[in-house]
Amino acid sequence: MKARALFAILMLGLAAAGTASAQETAPGDPRLTQQLDRMGIHYTITAEGNYSILYNLKGGRTQTVYIMGQTEKYRDTEIRELWSRAGVFDAVPSAEVMQSLLEESGTSKIGFWSIEKSDEGGYIVYFSVKVPVYLKDPDLSGLLELTANVADQKEQELFNTDDE
Repeated sequence: MKARALFAILMLGLAAAGTASAQETAPGDPRLTQQLDRMGIHYTITAEGNYSILYNLKGGRTQTVYIMGQTEKYRDTEIRELWSRAGVFDAVPSAEVMQSLLEESGTSKIGFWSIEKSDEGGYIVYFSVKVPVYLKDPDLSGLLELTANVADQKEQELFNTDDE
């Protein structure tokens, strides 16, 4: 009888350890998952733990906005990033394009343009908005829509596509 009780306790302990381990490795941020679910926003979580949201825009266009699952802290302020790709250049963008993006970033009150070299060798142009994690639902919703619209407009302007 004692052996069965010990075995049962051991199995419960292993099950609990397995559950804790699975929770630690589960992608995404539970706070963000709860907020997006509450807002009725459909999303998928990428292997990296980021949230991918597809927006249907005017004219039948679509745009994907990502929310970083991982946050960063500065003192007591916790920040997360919203971003959306406008497109990918095969080579380094021209000085004219770089100047234009820099000027737009300098005059924008919300968000900025970034360029990163991709693992495949191209140059990704994306619009980024960094926000505190405690945004109210309507504020987060509005900033997600802003990110989608700004990136989509730049995609049309620079690439004349609807790929992102």
